[in-house]
Amino acid sequence: MRAYKVTDLTTGIDPVCKMDISGLHNPATTVYRKKKYFFCSERCRNRFLNNPELFISETEKSNVIHCKACQTEIYDGLHIKDDGPYCCDKCYFRDRFLGGVLEKMEGVYLATIEAFVKAIDTREHEVGDHSYRVTQFAMILSRKIGIKGRDLVDIYCGSLLHDIGKIGIPDSILLKQGKLTEEETSIMAQHPEAGYRIINHIGYLSRVADIIHSHHELYDGTGYPRGLKGNEITLGARIFAVCDTLDALTVDRPYRNAIPFKEAKEYIVSVSGTRFDPQVVEDFLRAEDDLEEFVAKIML
Repeated sequence: MRAYKVTDLTTGIDPVCKMDISGLHNPATTVYRKKKYFFCSERCRNRFLNNPELFISETEKSNVIHCKACQTEIYDGLHIKDDGPYCCDKCYFRDRFLGGVLEKMEGVYLATIEAFVKAIDTREHEVGDHSYRVTQFAMILSRKIGIKGRDLVDIYCGSLLHDIGKIGIPDSILLKQGKLTEEETSIMAQHPEAGYRIINHIGYLSRVADIIHSHHELYDGTGYPRGLKGNEITLGARIFAVCDTLDALTVDRPYRNAIPFKEAKEYIVSVSGTRFDPQVVEDFLRAEDDLEEFVAKIML
């Protein structure tokens, strides 16, 4: 083993016994929080590993950088935007458009939701981060409408979890490249109901379940699974329907190339009053600049 001296360290002090090890050859080492620590012996190293925080100085602890949105400690890949820092673009988006409203959710709920979403989008891999993209659009549009607080959180969660019912759809149908048969289409159409059953029993998410249940309903009553019409459809689902279509049109799919935002907007306007709530479409047009910005740099 190559011998070396600890000559390039900020400090040559064993964090456990405080011994000066600057001149020590082949010290014991470990890495914690992406920083390398050196020890006079394996015994000191093992004591450190049992409880690293006990031996890290207050100065080092105070220098740790946390993401403004999720409070994750940031070691690399720092995103300095506006009044960050953020650990990723998704956290930047959440903080920009949701502000502090997610603090109303217990961390365990948010972690569970995001785990569900990752599972869904990974399984249906052809659409990438579809759930996150459509949620971004829904947040932009909801904020333009003036939705705040718990109602905004419900739309955030409902948009993220809208396809959770697809967990029960067989791969042979969910991942099929060609056109679905009539029987397969009938099975696929069950996923809003299945998603509702999965989420409805979770008390905090009961209102979210209504968005999931109605996310394929259409304003003129021709949607599914219940054929709801107009204001019978919860507002969150009416907002989601516009945003889901925007994502479907502006992202490449195996069966169709993406179209520019302008063409997608023209289509959405053309079916206002049939597929979509006319008032939501008006609000969509008012939010056009922000929506186009995020379509242009689809955040994957």
